[in-house]
Amino acid sequence: MKKLISLVSVLLFSAAAQATPISSGLIIEGTTFSSNNAFQFFNDSTEGEKITSITWDLSPIGAFFDSTDTSPGLSSSPITLGASSSVGHIFPTNNALNGSSILTISFTDFDAGEFFTFGVDTDFLNAPDAVGLNGDQFFGATALAIFSDGSQRFGTYAPTNVVGFGSEVSIVEPATVPEPASILMLGLALCGLGVSRKRKA
Repeated sequence: MKKLISLVSVLLFSAAAQATPISSGLIIEGTTFSSNNAFQFFNDSTEGEKITSITWDLSPIGAFFDSTDTSPGLSSSPITLGASSSVGHIFPTNNALNGSSILTISFTDFDAGEFFTFGVDTDFLNAPDAVGLNGDQFFGATALAIFSDGSQRFGTYAPTNVVGFGSEVSIVEPATVPEPASILMLGLALCGLGVSRKRKA
């Protein structure tokens, strides 16, 4: 029984430890075309976890990254670094990114409390070269952050009240780690199993 209680304690402790890696992001109010500060991202972690990568997914809104002047868009702006902390960013090449709905940027030193800003043209698949998406057209797009402790968090872009921005995302939902409630139920089940075994003995 003591072993079961110890296991439950470890599981609950792990759930609490996994709750601290969080981040957030904003997209400017205007167009993403020809802007190096369209996307802003922050590492809001409370226990010093670094962000090792962020992946943006525009497929839920039917959009793509238009980073070269080749199909599907013929008028583009490449991925460009804006004013940022020194986070050790690693961009994909513009040729590799062009036409994709998925963008992954890796980092070597994206510490808690730091921020990252970049720009790249985005368009709807059914309207390439239509100036570029505005910030309030990203509702439903998602972002996934992976942290140095191995945890993954995701969020969905939604309206924002921040002046000068069109949408925001809070990266707080666990992507692969069981929710604390699930772990608690597992712990209760294990305790019940222990009691049952003790009675049989």
